[in-house]
This record gives sequence, C-alpha cells and structure tokens, in this order.
Amino acid sequence: DERLTTWRDGYLPEAVLGFDTSPDVSWAGPPAAPLPESVLIPTSGSTGSPKFVRLCESGLAANAAQIIAGTRMGEGDRALVHLPLYFSYGLSVLTSHLLAGASVVLSTVSATRPQFAEQLAEYSITCLPSVPFSLEMYRRTRLFTRDLPDLRSVTTSGGPVPPGLITEIAPLLQARGIGFWAMYGQTEASGRISVLPPEEFRSAIGSVGYPLPGVRVWIQEPDTNGVGEVHVSGPGNMLGYATSRADLGATDQPLADLDTGDAGRLDAGGRLWLTGRRKRIAKIYGARVSLDDVEAQLAEHGVRAAVADGDGITVFTETDSVSARDLERAMGFPARSIRVLNIQAVPRTPSGKIDYGRLTELAGG
Repeated sequence: DERLTTWRDGYLPEAVLGFDTSPDVSWAGPPAAPLPESVLIPTSGSTGSPKFVRLCESGLAANAAQIIAGTRMGEGDRALVHLPLYFSYGLSVLTSHLLAGASVVLSTVSATRPQFAEQLAEYSITCLPSVPFSLEMYRRTRLFTRDLPDLRSVTTSGGPVPPGLITEIAPLLQARGIGFWAMYGQTEASGRISVLPPEEFRSAIGSVGYPLPGVRVWIQEPDTNGVGEVHVSGPGNMLGYATSRADLGATDQPLADLDTGDAGRLDAGGRLWLTGRRKRIAKIYGARVSLDDVEAQLAEHGVRAAVADGDGITVFTETDSVSARDLERAMGFPARSIRVLNIQAVPRTPSGKIDYGRLTELAGG
C-alpha cells in the first residue's frame, strides 16, 4: 500500500499493526527524550498525505471533559462507537464517555444493515453519534420509527446537515424524547469545539451552537455581515503539524490561536454559524480530504481538477474514459463519493491558474 509506505518511511515506527500484511520497518530507535505527543491523526483522510495533527494527552482529556460538560453526559450513558477511531469525532466519543464513567459499545456494523438497529436495542444504547451521511442512512432505513426505548440522544458532526433532513427527522426524535445535538469540531482541536443543545436545534437550524466550556471562538476580519475567519483557542488545540518523524517534539504547548480554515459568524446570543470552507478541503462523509492531494494522486488517471461537492467530490477530465468507481478505489473512498464530469478544457484564470470558481459553478449546474 503506497499510503502506508509513505507514512512508514516518514515516521520510522517500531512496528506497523492492524494490516493483513505488515510491511518491513526501519525503527529509528526510542527518542532522546519523552515526546509530548500522545496521538497523531492524519489530516487528509485516506489520501496518503504524510501530514499529521500532533495531539497531546492533556489536550485530549481537556476536550473530553468539555464535551461531558457541554452535553450533560453522565455515568448512565452508553454510546455506540461505530465511527472510526482515527476520525477525531469517533475518538472524542470514546474518550468523553470513558472519562465520564459511562460505557461504550464498539461496532463495525454498517448503518444500512438490519443488525445496526438490533444492536441499539440489544445493548441499551443511549447515545448515537452520527455524521450527515449516517443520518441519511437512518432516514432511509426508518431507524427512528423502531422501538429504541433507551436511546436518549443523537449527536452529529463532521459536516453540515441538510436542513430538509433535519426537519424530516426532528418530529420523529421529538415524539420519542430523543435529543438532537448539532456539533462542530476539528482534528486540530482534539475533537469538538461547539455544540447546539436539543432545545434550540429546531429554532436555530444550521447553527453549530455555543463554544464548549473553556473554548473561545472568535471571528477574525469580519465583513459587514459579521462573516469572517473562524478562530479557536482552548486547551485541546493541537501542538502543531508533523510531516515526518523530525517534527515530533517540536513544541509542547497547544496553539493559542487555531485558524480553522472555516468561515462563519457569531450571532447576538453567541451561537456559531458556519458559511463554508476557506481552503481547498472537502469532506467525504465527514472525513476531511485535501483536494490538492486528490488531484495529485488521480492525475495519472486523467483527472485535471477537483472541487468539493456536498458530501463528495466532483473531478474534471478531458477524456470520457474515466470511471468514477475506479477513481474511488484508487483513493480508497466510499462508493458514490466521486462524480466525473468530462469537459473540453479546464478553465483557467488570466494568470494561467485553474479557475476553481468556474469549476464549482459547473459542478453545481
């Protein structure tokens, strides 16, 4: 696996675990001094980029405590951890519940399978973490019409939820006394940043809520509508990025000012509303992916450019012989996450750069 080789060669680990065939390793030996990092999480999903977020134990613990306080979590809760643990949201579900003295059930069952609902009932699950794609699966499978007497909360993060989907599932949740918690987070902040409590989600559809206790959110360089760069400060902020073993231990303090790369505004009540990404990052069903990495890795397949498109990506080619499924397999992406558009020539700006604004219009049209 080329991605695994890139990571192995960049970080020289002692061992590589969790794969059917473990590659040979060239361990660089133990560090001269203890490293401040506890976890390295990739920033670009499955694109193979060697760039990782450096997180420390104290930051992860602080963010877990903030989530507990912000979501009223207690010892009686039990979460279904079905999101990957290399996904910061999935990891934060695990750490927050364990710190609260609650319990978790680890699952690899897809939300599309009948066994998914069965395990919710069998294990008396009280909290169901979700991303927008899984919420859509719950709707299609009519999950919230099932008899789930113990389910008390549904949380969502990893991207914007379509308002139409929220308004459709809201009555079902409300009728069963199930709270819906809209959340916002980033790997660079150890997981969660803000949360909208259930009692407000129908009156503030689209908001990602209030900063968690101990987290400060501010808008830098706002325009006349109050929309600007979303910045975050808190104990869960990352130590920085790493692209190789040489970057480990470079700093041992969290960033005082995390530029999230998102644009948004704060309303008069202090709730955060996101308006979009400022950088070339897409989300594949909740997982952040660098569009530049996608273009570089799919160039040999005839892809000339890529833009974000909802919960997927639209790629542009100048040949009609490119298969979307072949591209998804090449990237390790889920089915139906890539759409292929064939155009005569990729539009460019006067300076010769790819005109991504025009491509985004073409993808939307």
